[in-house]
Amino acid sequence: MRYAISWIAVWLSIAAPFGQGQANPVSQSPDTASSRDADNRLIRQIETDWLKAERTTDPSVVDRVLADDWVNLTPTGIGPGKAAVLKNFREHTGEAPPYSVQQHDLHILILNETSAVAAYVKIYVANENKNVAREDTTHVFTKDRGTWKLRIARASHSSQSE
Repeated sequence: MRYAISWIAVWLSIAAPFGQGQANPVSQSPDTASSRDADNRLIRQIETDWLKAERTTDPSVVDRVLADDWVNLTPTGIGPGKAAVLKNFREHTGEAPPYSVQQHDLHILILNETSAVAAYVKIYVANENKNVAREDTTHVFTKDRGTWKLRIARASHSSQSE
């Protein structure tokens, strides 16, 4: 998770300009605090939906959640984009993958009214041999016309033990 935190700093420098030009008051008004709480709940729900979509191969969630210009950074390099992931999900709609997947230690940081970061550990367990793989995951979201979209996904192998 320590690498995820350093990546958050990188993503903050990328995502912060999306909210530039908006007032950033020293103290939050109740409306701002409740708005941040609502955004936090929305991002948490998107992450929950994303995990369910991975478990059930649901292309409707992929289409709803991912920005058209989504960047997928995998442990081995740049992964498939939205169109390729949608195509794959559509070909296998409703099929369970050959692994189970869980999410642990979800942390959400609402940067401003238009950008947010979610970081967590994702654990995969292969159905066949029960091999376990862990990934530190960071998602960068931006709000476009009032809707949160996943813009950047970054995953790296985690050395964290159970």
